[in-house]
Order: sequence, then C-alpha cells, then structure tokens
Amino acid sequence: MSYFQKANEYYNSKDYKRAIDMYQQAIKLKENEASSLYNSAVCFIKLKEYKKAIPLLKSAINLKRESKYFFNLGYCYTMLQDNRKALVYFNTAWCLDNDDIDCEKAINIIIKNYLSKSK
Repeated sequence: MSYFQKANEYYNSKDYKRAIDMYQQAIKLKENEASSLYNSAVCFIKLKEYKKAIPLLKSAINLKRESKYFFNLGYCYTMLQDNRKALVYFNTAWCLDNDDIDCEKAINIIIKNYLSKSK
C-alpha cells in the first residue's frame, strides 16, 4: 500500500495528524504530489491550522491549477480574516469553475460584508 493510500485511510477515519504524516511521505516520494499537498492542506484546515495549509495549497497550485485548490486557499484567508486575499482566490476558483455555487456564495458574502462596513 502506498503512503498516499494509507494517508487517505487515516483521513477517512478523521485521524488528520497521521494522515498529514503519510501525505508528507508521499510528497517526498512525489507520489500523487499535487493531491498529496492538497489533501495535507485539507487536514490542516480540518484541524483549524490555516496558516499551515496555505503554503501547501500554493505548492499544489504550482503543480496543478484546480478550482478546489483556489477555493480552499480563499477559505483559509477568510478564516484568517484577510478578505482581500480571500476574494482574489475565490474569484480565481470561480473563473476556473463558474458552476461552483459555493464560490459564488463566498464572494457575495465577502462583498456584502464589505459594503455594509463601508456605509
């Protein structure tokens, strides 16, 4: 069994810390590298460690430009209350997949909050 598969098992059983360890091993071996980086970041998000997730997501994006990678980056910045960066990444995610209703909702919430604060 590969590190990536073992990591997915830990992830599915909500053992995020062990999953991160296995994803890190998979990353070292370049085993499903973009997905290992992304999944590792999602584990950090589940653990509410957004600052640790951000560099992993950016590394995954350097390998593969997927909407969900940008969406989760936007989510991390939202949780860190950096709405400007969040909006950039949500917009990028939406440009890659404009059928993503969650992106549209996130963008609208940020804009609505911004407009209500500027009044």
